[in-house]
Amino acid sequence: MSLMTSRPSILVVGAGYVGLATAVFLANKGYPIIVIEKNAYTVESLCRGHLHFREPLLQKKLRQVLKKRKLQLSRPSRELYQNSQFIFIAIDSANPVTGKMRMADFERIARWIGDAKTKDPPTVVLKSTNVIGFAEKFQGLLNKTAYGNRVRLVVNPEFLREGLAYEDTAHPWRIIIGVNEQKAAARLLRLYGSVYSRSIPTVVTNWKSAELIKLASNVYLSHRLAFIHEIADFARNEDLDIEAVRQGIGLDPRIGLTYFEPGLGFGGSCLPKDCHLINSHEAVSNFQFKTAHTALEINERILDTLIDRLRSKLGRLKGKKIAILGAAFKPEVDDTRGSQAVKLALKLKRRGAKVAFFEPYLKQTEKLAEGNFPLEDSLETALQGASAVIIGTAHKQFRSVEPKHIAKLVKRRLVSDYFGILNRTRWEKKGFEFI
Repeated sequence: MSLMTSRPSILVVGAGYVGLATAVFLANKGYPIIVIEKNAYTVESLCRGHLHFREPLLQKKLRQVLKKRKLQLSRPSRELYQNSQFIFIAIDSANPVTGKMRMADFERIARWIGDAKTKDPPTVVLKSTNVIGFAEKFQGLLNKTAYGNRVRLVVNPEFLREGLAYEDTAHPWRIIIGVNEQKAAARLLRLYGSVYSRSIPTVVTNWKSAELIKLASNVYLSHRLAFIHEIADFARNEDLDIEAVRQGIGLDPRIGLTYFEPGLGFGGSCLPKDCHLINSHEAVSNFQFKTAHTALEINERILDTLIDRLRSKLGRLKGKKIAILGAAFKPEVDDTRGSQAVKLALKLKRRGAKVAFFEPYLKQTEKLAEGNFPLEDSLETALQGASAVIIGTAHKQFRSVEPKHIAKLVKRRLVSDYFGILNRTRWEKKGFEFI
């Protein structure tokens, strides 16, 4: 398909949340976009307008731009890199556990970009979250090629919330641009000036500062969540009013109530990973961000404390069925990466418990990749004969589950709802004990 236009040619590398949200948004603004993705099945599915994750608005917008022939999908090729004026890189760049960078893809990308002699060198935009100092490292890879030192390299981190990927791309709270020289930012600023309101706060800084802004933002959010989780755990031990405590703290305008809800801990593909990444020593000194270590430690402790509570009520967990409602890492998404519910299930499995998962947004999936857990096809199947019921994800539909109905299915009326989505009074009237 030919995409003829006077506008700059834009290549987006990676068809995940960030890459697709970026590509579809720019295509919706009239720019011709090519998205490259290594997975052939994913490319084929996207060409039919089907996302491989749950993002309702993004899928709707994807189908619109495909219909208008403003977006094309392809497998990677050297030619696509060498014929693009903008190259947005949005691929998984780090191991989420070790914090080590996966350099093979970046080494190939640097060669494909830098070996081409072009009249107008491209602007390469790093959207992926990387260790501090990665841009400098990537520039070093470019400099080893014939023409890579002419490339304009920009660090432009994303700040998307899963479930709202398109909305957050279309209406960002701020734009961060990291460059090694001011003129390198000019072309990207012009592009964004054509698609965004001038009222969006924009910070132009150097590479490392931009990288730190991204990582520090997620470490702060992790620490904020870890704080309210720890407060809630203490309140739970002392049988205090958790919601009153949360409100009483958060109504201070310096603190606030947003992103300040207790649960099983924070998960996903960003917050835990970035707590590791900020302390990676691949590109910088041995400075340690203790807040990142603390957040991860509290996140782990929440699950261990819940297991201790289960054991105090059930005794040995071996052979006992535990029903977990929700496997996704946050409400109304289908992403189980870094899910605290799945981590809890793994801990229970190691103690001999039989875990039954019901995840409404993964009905067609036979098993969870993490831990090889089967997914039950109904709420009733998951609950039948369970010795305890745990809310694993605060999906809206779980709020309306009837305790009277559940009481007839379970073996023991024991429930854990760290999110506070159940009407505790109604459940306790049906004989359920909260832990």
